[in-house]
Amino acid sequence: GANIRFVITNDDGLRIEADSHKVAWRMIFDLVRDSRSSHLLKDLPFIGVSDRCMIGVTDEPVTYILEQLADAHLLRNYRFQYNPPFGTNGEDGLTPETYCVNAFCGYRKKMYDMFAFLASEYRTPPQLDDNYDELEAAEQAWGNMTTIKRPTTLDLPMAMRYRHLKQNNYNKGTIAVFRSGIHGRGLYCTRHIAAGEMVIEYSGMLIRSTLTDKREAYYESKGIGCYMFRIDGTYVVDATTSGNAARFINHSCEPNCYSRVVTIDGNKKILIFASKSISRGEELTYDYKFPLEDEKLPCHCKSKRCRKYLN
Repeated sequence: GANIRFVITNDDGLRIEADSHKVAWRMIFDLVRDSRSSHLLKDLPFIGVSDRCMIGVTDEPVTYILEQLADAHLLRNYRFQYNPPFGTNGEDGLTPETYCVNAFCGYRKKMYDMFAFLASEYRTPPQLDDNYDELEAAEQAWGNMTTIKRPTTLDLPMAMRYRHLKQNNYNKGTIAVFRSGIHGRGLYCTRHIAAGEMVIEYSGMLIRSTLTDKREAYYESKGIGCYMFRIDGTYVVDATTSGNAARFINHSCEPNCYSRVVTIDGNKKILIFASKSISRGEELTYDYKFPLEDEKLPCHCKSKRCRKYLN
């Protein structure tokens, strides 16, 4: 393939060349810091400075033009803002099937979707920001840990982290549901999430496993996709009609979150944790871990390690 090089020059003869725009601008930042240090000047912070912003690709006119380039429609992981390819914002992306998380799978016989408004093309997810590592390093260097070390990270006992999660309305200001290229709609983060952070609880109605088949048949008769999560061999959380945003987390063979059953105050809770640092605008996913079956369910996660099927 083609080897792309990023070059930064100025009128004084400076020339920076690198394989990545991040590396190129990092070299500029380092030169500025070294120059200020040699003149005994205070270090200049670069907190919040985006390399993509520096090269201009975040400017609206530039974005508008770039989205019209030939073969731009081949970008799978990019969310178009002004010139979406034909069909990407239509209703073709919503299939009538719905996965029942970590438990069962039902197929709608009717084209009724009570959550269709969440996948509206007019609800735009936050723009993907991949500079989390640089932002974290800069804030650590300046001793500002307020946005990195949150009470939902590994600093507190599990019960206190869960209580803080409930007090914050289950991170309502941190996550939101938008249209997803994986399966209709998905859960996205609206701020940077640190690795190990408690993201959300998979909540719903606690039922016995013996009732799941009956409920699934009822939902199927009404054309409603079921959302269920098995806690153990006895109990299942039914989030179809009484759950929260966690029910919309899609499967990925290369996820950025994981689920864990935790006992808090004698009650078992299904909690979702970040398995790595997640940038703002990134979709939250975890591995459904469906058992192997003869009737296969296709996987649409589009990850490099995709197993082709959920089961």
